[in-house]
Amino acid sequence: MRIQPWEQQSLLVLALAFASLTPAHADENLQTVLDASLKTTREAHHLPALAALVQVQGHVAAQGAFGLRALGHAEVVTTDDLWHIGSDTKAFTSTMIARLVDRGVMKFEDTLAVCFPDDAATMNEAYRSVTVAQLLSHMAGLPGLTDGKELAAYFAVIKGIKDLKAQRAALVRSYLSRPPALKPGTQFQYSNLGFIIAGAAAERRTGKAWEELVRTEVFALLGITHAGFGAPGSSAVFDQPRGHEERDGKLVALDPASSDADNPPSLGPAGTIHISLHDWMLFAQDQLDGVHGHGKLLKPETYRRLHTPISSNGQYAMGWGAKLGADGVPLLLTHTGSNGFWMVDVRIMPKHDIIILTATNAGTDDADKALKDLRAALNAQLHPFD
Repeated sequence: MRIQPWEQQSLLVLALAFASLTPAHADENLQTVLDASLKTTREAHHLPALAALVQVQGHVAAQGAFGLRALGHAEVVTTDDLWHIGSDTKAFTSTMIARLVDRGVMKFEDTLAVCFPDDAATMNEAYRSVTVAQLLSHMAGLPGLTDGKELAAYFAVIKGIKDLKAQRAALVRSYLSRPPALKPGTQFQYSNLGFIIAGAAAERRTGKAWEELVRTEVFALLGITHAGFGAPGSSAVFDQPRGHEERDGKLVALDPASSDADNPPSLGPAGTIHISLHDWMLFAQDQLDGVHGHGKLLKPETYRRLHTPISSNGQYAMGWGAKLGADGVPLLLTHTGSNGFWMVDVRIMPKHDIIILTATNAGTDDADKALKDLRAALNAQLHPFD
């Protein structure tokens, strides 16, 4: 299993270009361009399937899905299918915590010593003053947990513990008692562990599991009904796309019931959501609306806090890669997600009121290239250069 920080490779690659593009409404050719691009790009990169949804000014401008739910089987993907979004889960976790902040349940400035008072005595001193905002911005100095080699130690911590909240609590105790990987607050280091700990902080404060919090604080309020956690679909039938693993140079479809088909469930806050593109668009549109001051979930100032980088690289906000304009308003919010067996990407361009979602059920380098090629084709149609 691979837990890859793919978003680090693609965050803001197009940000400077977007800032200089001329806005244009979707025209009648956009659907034709998308249909052709899905087919040719999928074939060029030898992927099981490829899908995309484009929204302009709050309306679907183009959508499509092309290919197979599982290689070697006849079932084709549809625009209603579920896709595992990997690390794009992080924006959901950050938004859920931001809702708790708006209600006064917790604060972005809460320190780990405050979040976990029962563990403060055994916590490494360097971690005690780390804040929730730093966890959500990858500035906590924590190990990345982005490499499958790190999973042996991870599994050793949660061995024999069945409850997910209890597993996350055990991970907090274990990892926060160790010396930090970097001096907290000084350097950006992408960390899945940081989001697990942030999710555990919300669990500790509310008494509810992260999964329940995401459902009640985000899904339910936005009308998201086609979403869940872990690999989507059933073992017995090919009712949803399946993730694919590369073995000996070939892609092999994974049984969604297998423990090898996804990250461990306790990693949830960092990357286990699956969702349909249409329901994911509900979330993305709310983030865009939040930039304009009228989102459903958060106060305007909280969206702004969520979308403003505090990271040392100046590019990562809370669960989002962000490129800000001179006025501090985002020109681009973006994130790429993968658990190694799927890959997805979200691009929100508030200035143009455009959102592009792309997805594939493979997590290879070719999958990354395919999503980039697909976005390039769509951008050329949506944003012609002067």
